[in-house]
Amino acid sequence: MSLKTFFCGMKTDTPEDVKKELIPGEKVLHSVKQARTEQLITPDTIVVTTERVMIRRPAWFGLTAKNRDFRYDDMGNVTVHMGIINATVSVKMRLLSHDLILKAIPKDVAPLISRTIQKGIDGRFKGFGEEHRPSAAATHTESSGDLFQILKYRYAKGDITKEEYDRMKRDLS
Repeated sequence: MSLKTFFCGMKTDTPEDVKKELIPGEKVLHSVKQARTEQLITPDTIVVTTERVMIRRPAWFGLTAKNRDFRYDDMGNVTVHMGIINATVSVKMRLLSHDLILKAIPKDVAPLISRTIQKGIDGRFKGFGEEHRPSAAATHTESSGDLFQILKYRYAKGDITKEEYDRMKRDLS
């Protein structure tokens, strides 16, 4: 590890466990690791896709990880704060009580990440990868089995929360 990556962070490959969480048609656009000045032992990996922003937080010295994701539909606006050695991207969340703060990321990538997130907020990735998703005609049916499939798909895509999924599942039963 170089001194620069210690203080500035670095571009990185997408972790395998994050790749497994991608939905059909979702594409990774940026993957960066935080500077170790933010978290000395196990810095977060920030992954920006066509559908969301994901944060992979390692635990137990990297043996396990907790992945969190934030949908573009829940985001309001994005700003970049350029520091002396690294940058912070701040995203104002619409419904959550806290904002999404991506700290200690490389200065050269921060503006790109900010523009990508803004594109997602603006809906410019809508339709990206649609060839991998069910069409409206294919999903329109009266069968309860098919309705459960649609419900699962909407939950996996992030259109509905876990609570909404559970409530709708109970309603269909």
